[in-house]
Amino acid sequence: MNPQNKIFIDACYGNPVPYTPLWIMRQAGRYLPEYRAIRKQHTFHEMMHTPDLMTEVTLQPIHRYGFDAAIMFSDILVIPEAMGVNFQLIENVGPVFDNPLDTMEKVKSIQLADPAHLQHVFEGVKQIRNELDDSKALIGFSGAPWTIASYMVEGKPSKDYRHIRALMHSESAVFHHLMDTLTESIITYVTEQVKAGADAIQIFDTNASYLSRDVFEVFSFPYLKRIVSAVNALNVPCILFVKGGGYWLDLLKTSNAPVLGIDWTVSLNDAKLTINDSVSLQGNLDPSILLAPNHIIEKEVCKVLESYGEGNGHIFNLGHGITPDIPLEAVQMVVDTVRAESPKYKLQTIEMDE
Repeated sequence: MNPQNKIFIDACYGNPVPYTPLWIMRQAGRYLPEYRAIRKQHTFHEMMHTPDLMTEVTLQPIHRYGFDAAIMFSDILVIPEAMGVNFQLIENVGPVFDNPLDTMEKVKSIQLADPAHLQHVFEGVKQIRNELDDSKALIGFSGAPWTIASYMVEGKPSKDYRHIRALMHSESAVFHHLMDTLTESIITYVTEQVKAGADAIQIFDTNASYLSRDVFEVFSFPYLKRIVSAVNALNVPCILFVKGGGYWLDLLKTSNAPVLGIDWTVSLNDAKLTINDSVSLQGNLDPSILLAPNHIIEKEVCKVLESYGEGNGHIFNLGHGITPDIPLEAVQMVVDTVRAESPKYKLQTIEMDE
């Protein structure tokens, strides 16, 4: 870890900080005019496979808003690509796989991701870290095994992911082979990101919301715990974002992830009571609030800060990714409000610790 980006890292570990650090999921994205200008000239695949473009896009929101952390520009589906399962990004549809794992034979034959096919990511991380201000942390990331597997088996976004849910129950051994292969691939992937300069790792289990708690606990959570353990061994914080998992925090805190990301459906106060200050929390403004007038945004940001209340261990974020229709001034209002209002929740704690 770069010793100068301590505010974000300290918040991850629950150490005293002067204010609540802030970043936004999908902060390098289509709501930014500078991103759209690059997107007009390059395909999405070109942008995420070219270290120079990765770097430029990653740094855009840092230059505009001064977030406390950058998150590398990439996609969770680079892992399937490195396993030989390629996809295309189709407008108004999302990722569509050329050759999905739609037979038992295909699932059984899946191999570990080839790190040679991920070198562009690691080169991008090195370049970003070199160009990123020392006061900012760099977050690397991966999709969770379940979320990646759900796309690989279904072949495209689904309203229910019923094919992989059926596979999970009817062919459990085959499903676990896929999850184990993905888990080992992800561990190698995030390890190399840290070696390249990532200061923290976030694991996105976005599709966990399609699972019941008992199914998640058997078929997804053990693999998440393995990944968290591997990241912890690298001495960088692991942020675990399980969409829909806000009511499973008693389970998720046993993952030993230092930070749990929370979506907007659970109050931070309730979450804080559940975890009993055992881990830090990230979140959790409803992204749709950013379409409201500025005075509403300011009020809702203050409510999130108040919900967490006094103490350490809070990283401000949205409860999910920012959408392309968000006005630039709405994001600026979030940044300004967090900077202005969060210190009052920190000063007393820092004084007590001192």
